[in-house]
Amino acid sequence: MEILRRLARAAVVGGTLAMLVACGSDAGSGLSTPGETPGAAGSVAAPDDAAGSLTEPKGEECERLTTDEVAGVIGAHDGGQHDYQLGGCVWTATSGGEAIHASVLSKDEYEAVAEIGEPVSGSADGAVYDDIHGELWFPCGNGDFCGVKANIGESDRRKEVALRMGTILQGRM
Repeated sequence: MEILRRLARAAVVGGTLAMLVACGSDAGSGLSTPGETPGAAGSVAAPDDAAGSLTEPKGEECERLTTDEVAGVIGAHDGGQHDYQLGGCVWTATSGGEAIHASVLSKDEYEAVAEIGEPVSGSADGAVYDDIHGELWFPCGNGDFCGVKANIGESDRRKEVALRMGTILQGRM
């Protein structure tokens, strides 16, 4: 009986360690390998590439959209946190699992993480929208790219929200 208890504890510890290692990787996140240009399968970047800089907050990133603008889309939310997935800020609804991301990235960062979509009208100039991921990207000056990702279940509403938030973000850049 004691052997079974020790084996069970070892399994729990091993499972916990495996989970911690997996959480530290981008496996299953849907993101490209850091430094990989979308569509360039298999390319690997140096460790100090642009995607690595996405882990550091960059100033007043959560002031790009107002609390009321975000609440009008997803309801009550967390007030905005640094977005380690896309850089910028992510506002997460306190219920329902919806979220809005807003980012301003350099060209290198943009190429490392953005899901490139199809040209779309009804929002920012030169915008492209990826319907699968709900991502809207557009050039926003100084060689930077602005992005809005709408994590909203309903695809028509997701696109409408991304376009609306993109128009607001472009007006502030």
